[in-house]
Amino acid sequence: MDEIAEYLVKNGNIKFGKFTLSSGATSDFYVDVKSALLNPKFLRMVSKKAAQFITGDKVAAVELGAVPFGVAVSLETEKNLIIVRKEKKEYGLEKMVEGDLNYGEIITFVEDVTTTGSTILRAVTRLKEKAVRTDRVVVVVDRQEGAKENLEQEGIELISLINIKDIKNDSI
Repeated sequence: MDEIAEYLVKNGNIKFGKFTLSSGATSDFYVDVKSALLNPKFLRMVSKKAAQFITGDKVAAVELGAVPFGVAVSLETEKNLIIVRKEKKEYGLEKMVEGDLNYGEIITFVEDVTTTGSTILRAVTRLKEKAVRTDRVVVVVDRQEGAKENLEQEGIELISLINIKDIKNDSI
């Protein structure tokens, strides 16, 4: 078994029950990568693996779950980090995007889990408004429920460190 899948299984990051996913779909299992990313050994392992796939000028992450991953990949690659909010701040500078973007830059997103890709696609749209382009998304776990195809329709490559089949073969 892949070391990422092994960690997730052994540390109880695969949950069983009835869950509503961010896509709105329901599932009888949940892959809790967010809490795994709070473990420094796991975070180091996945960020080193992800770093080799970062081709953009900068790394981007959507708040909240992907931010630790984005920080670690940014440190590993020495590329600046962009954080895209899910909702506009209603106070302070009211920003949707944290970090400096320059016209024409290419961004590579990192994400904890993808299902349909809807969260990433909303973030990509926000960055398009800033005249930057997303080349790819590097995700820890792809649930294989349409994200790859939906991103490809927008010209964005999805690279998963593991997919749900890698986990299912041994635990689900």
